[in-house]
Amino acid sequence: MALLGGGLLCLLLVNTILAAGAFKITALQQGNIALAQREQQLQAQIAAQEAPSALAERARALGMVAPPLVHFIDLKTGRIISQPRRVPGVPSIPGYTP
Repeated sequence: MALLGGGLLCLLLVNTILAAGAFKITALQQGNIALAQREQQLQAQIAAQEAPSALAERARALGMVAPPLVHFIDLKTGRIISQPRRVPGVPSIPGYTP
């Protein structure tokens, strides 16, 4: 009878320890889900701040301006070629002359 009682007591102890471990695992998994969602939010914020329009806006806020005229050097002739300031109706792209 004592052996059976001791066996049941050990079984109860092991079961209690396993249940506590299961609760701890569940809590850690829920915390992991919350951290993964936070990481995704932060990555989305970084992507939004790295967008060219956002960078240009922050540069303007700091007082930076785009150069009005881009110059290129023709390595074969040694001449300096300047890009026109603006052509009406055509977007200004560095390195492209319409």
